[in-house]
Amino acid sequence: MSDDFLQSLNHLAMGTRLKRAGVALQSEAQKWLQANGCDIPSAHLPVITALDRMGATSIGVLARMLGIAQPGVSRMVEQLVAGGWVRSETDPKDRRIREIQLTDKGRTFAAEASRSLWPVVEKAVARVCAGLSGPFMSQLTTLENRLATDALEASFRSAQADLEEQR
Repeated sequence: MSDDFLQSLNHLAMGTRLKRAGVALQSEAQKWLQANGCDIPSAHLPVITALDRMGATSIGVLARMLGIAQPGVSRMVEQLVAGGWVRSETDPKDRRIREIQLTDKGRTFAAEASRSLWPVVEKAVARVCAGLSGPFMSQLTTLENRLATDALEASFRSAQADLEEQR
């Protein structure tokens, strides 16, 4: 029997285990991002990236695009507005709809992040997931075990060094 109770529950606890792995990935990414000058919570970064790629849009479209409940997206947008990263304006045609768009500060950040932050995050997570094989639950266990060590932190260091060397 596994020392990890959730693992012992197999498929019954798969959702909880996936959430736990996601939180671990996001937490390590947040530490690395902060160490590299990014003060935006990592959970908010998909909103900035979506707005950068598609331009101004509504909360509802963002929620559908990201697969996140509308109240959650609204809270993220409020925090991003408070930080000066995005602006929210009422649609003149339909006062119930708020149009969200990046500010100059948000566009500058998105451009810089696309060059220097996102490639490192992408490469680091890909490395920690590399070589997973076999049944999905076995892959999840391997990923959880890697995340329980400093594998992702080391992967961030390595990915950053690789990308700096390429420049």
